[in-house]
Amino acid sequence: MPESEPRARVERLLAAARRLADPHDAAGRALRKRLLTTTRLSEPNIELGVSRCLETTATESELESLLGSTPPAPSAHVLLSGNVFVAALRGIALGLAASAQVHVRASRRDPALAEALHALEPELFRLESELSPRAGDRYFAYGSDETLLELRQKLPRGVWFHPHGSGFGAVVVDASPPEPSDFAAIGLDTVLFDQRGCLSPRVVLVAGNESAARRVATSLASELTALERALPPGPRSAEEAAAERRAHDAAAYAFELLEAGRGWVSLGATFQLPPASRCLHVAFAPDPLALLAPFAAQLTTVGTHGKSYTAELARLAPHARVAALGSMQRPALDGPVDRRASPSGELLR
Repeated sequence: MPESEPRARVERLLAAARRLADPHDAAGRALRKRLLTTTRLSEPNIELGVSRCLETTATESELESLLGSTPPAPSAHVLLSGNVFVAALRGIALGLAASAQVHVRASRRDPALAEALHALEPELFRLESELSPRAGDRYFAYGSDETLLELRQKLPRGVWFHPHGSGFGAVVVDASPPEPSDFAAIGLDTVLFDQRGCLSPRVVLVAGNESAARRVATSLASELTALERALPPGPRSAEEAAAERRAHDAAAYAFELLEAGRGWVSLGATFQLPPASRCLHVAFAPDPLALLAPFAAQLTTVGTHGKSYTAELARLAPHARVAALGSMQRPALDGPVDRRASPSGELLR
């Protein structure tokens, strides 16, 4: 694998991504066909994910941030997750920012994007069945908190560990009435990737009383129902369907529940994290951020409406990205999506 500058390596990866995003390119068509078998997403959801959320460009300032915040290493190792297929590109980009020697273990469940990028740029990184980091190397890992804890215990001493685990997104709505476009934007952020990723909104916090929150919940239920026709959910197993039914029945017992196609919207005065199956929980309080505070460590991104909560969020969850409604699933390519871990990593001892 030839030596090259970090910027050049990342730009080559983005050029490959542009080919994959192009539905007229043979590589782009092949990727879409493969994703139908690996993601368990519907074809419209896959197309929207590729066209809207796959990183194909970065501004000068975004590239400078990504490269400047990623320390160099002799080798970089990237363990990918299969929850959101576009996430593979950013994980590989971080590895390329760190080293010219990059080893990637794609998700066994959904290796499609990593394999498509490798097919276009085979010299940029190696696809591996197992990763074997050494002291001084950097290890970027994506997965559940349980998986990352187990991995941390197995890695050798001297490795720089960059874990990115479980998290969720939230929306904060102030007292001013949202516009129909706001509900459409929240709905779109929710149904993309069938709500599987850490950027997907799961809760909507309304500054106001129950009446105001009910209007928000009713509008969101209508929006999710309408979106199900344009962006139908992917198939689910019998076990998943049973788990969703149990969660539905529990939510109906504890809260007011509005059906929303295959998902639902629950409404209550307390915080609740619904399952990641196109479901939202709407909670209301005079200070909505107070409801969110106990869960700030799990928060990856916040979509905002109306009044700016930027200053309050900076104190509550300084790691969380703040996004405009409708843009929660396409953050700038300026570093890891999940900012909760230190960019410098954790030196294992």
